[in-house]
Amino acid sequence: MSAQEAARFLGAHVETVRRLARRGELPAFKVGKDWRFRIEALRRWTEGLQPHRDRPRILVLDDDAAIRELIQYHLTREGYEVLQCGNGQDGLSLLQSQSMDLILLDLKMPGMNGGEVMRQMQVRGLSLPVIIITGYPDSDLVMEAMSYGPITLLAKPLSKNMLLKAVRTELREYLQPQAR
Repeated sequence: MSAQEAARFLGAHVETVRRLARRGELPAFKVGKDWRFRIEALRRWTEGLQPHRDRPRILVLDDDAAIRELIQYHLTREGYEVLQCGNGQDGLSLLQSQSMDLILLDLKMPGMNGGEVMRQMQVRGLSLPVIIITGYPDSDLVMEAMSYGPITLLAKPLSKNMLLKAVRTELREYLQPQAR
């Protein structure tokens, strides 16, 4: 979100928000000449929490319970906190109530597909990195999801090494943004 949007969210003057960002007192990163903000980081900051937990929190959103369990098994062994949901509506509810650092999202789910989940995230101002996990990497659903923001794509069946590499990369970029 922009500095003006962050100021509205925080109920502060835009110059105050920019000053706090320059001093490193507010979680932000530079894009061009202006500061950008992630709503989840601002929520954590306003709650008086550290901008980043010791254990990154990941949401696995997939209608296949076996895949959710397998992903949770691998990620918890690596030290991540993992929550899981079996459908898009429950996942969106969880995202509204709890801070997450990353979402692993299946595209093809009954009811609300992954593209619709990403659309709803955008509508609700939820800006998080997303790794799409799908058995249909060439489908129109991938193109739909890409229209709502940048994604990383992993094809099913998942390789443990590729999963861990993608998660580490996304979290490193999200939790430690570099000035651009």
